[in-house]
Amino acid sequence: MEVLDLSYELSNLRYRGVTLNLDEKMQLEMALHQLHTDQAKEADELLFWGKITGIKNDYFVAMSVTYQGQFEFPFKRFYWCLSNDFSFKEMPDLNDQHKDFINNDTSYFVGEPSKKLIQPAEGEEAGEDPKEDEGEEGEEGGKKELDSDVSEQEEVKVPHKDLVEIDRLKYVVLAIENDCQIAPVGAFKMTSQHQVRRNEAFKGLDAKSSCDLRNYAHFRNVQSDEKKKRLDEPSAPFGRNFLEQ
Repeated sequence: MEVLDLSYELSNLRYRGVTLNLDEKMQLEMALHQLHTDQAKEADELLFWGKITGIKNDYFVAMSVTYQGQFEFPFKRFYWCLSNDFSFKEMPDLNDQHKDFINNDTSYFVGEPSKKLIQPAEGEEAGEDPKEDEGEEGEEGGKKELDSDVSEQEEVKVPHKDLVEIDRLKYVVLAIENDCQIAPVGAFKMTSQHQVRRNEAFKGLDAKSSCDLRNYAHFRNVQSDEKKKRLDEPSAPFGRNFLEQ
C-alpha cells in the first residue's frame, strides 16, 4: 500500500474484517512518514507491507523499493516496528542457519524481537578454536618443519548464532514476499538499460481479465533458468512478460 494513500487503501479491506483501529492508523501514518524522511528517503517508493499479529505485541512491516540503478529488478528493503512504540527499524540481515527450525515452527509470534528461540550449544558461541600446526615427529624423535611454500586449505566454519524472533520475522516476511507478491502483467516495464520501472501507460485490468491468473506475474527476481536466458536476449526490454508467472 502506498504511504500517501494508506487511509484509502485500508478502507478497501474493512469489508473483510481486516483493518486497523483509529489509534493504530494515526500512529502508523506518522511512523511511516517519519521513516520516509529519515531512513527511506533515497528509495523510489515506500509501501506499507502488512501486519503480523503477536501474543503480546503486533509487528507492522514496511517495504521500500528502489528502481534506479538496479539491474533487471528493483531492490527491496524491509522495516519493522511494534504496536507499542511505532518506531520503524531496518530488519537485520537474514539468519538462515536455522531455516529448518523456522520452516517447522507453527507457533504464534510473541511480539518480543529479542526473544531467543534457539541458542547455540555450549562451547559453540565462538566457533571452533583454530588448530595449531604441529610438526610430525621424525625418526630421530624431532619435529619436521612444515614447508612454508605449501599452504593448507582450512575449512571455514561460520559461528553459530542465536535465533531470535526478529530473525524468524525476517525469514517469514521474505518467504511470503517471494511466494505471494504479484503484479498485473504490463504494470511494470523494462527499460533499454534493463531497469524495471512502473508502466505509466498501464491503466489496470478489466473485470474479466482480473480473474485470469495468466494476467499476473510474481514481483520478484527471476528464478527459473529459462526466464533468465530470455532476459539476456536483445528483445527482452520490449516484452511485457519479463517476470515469472
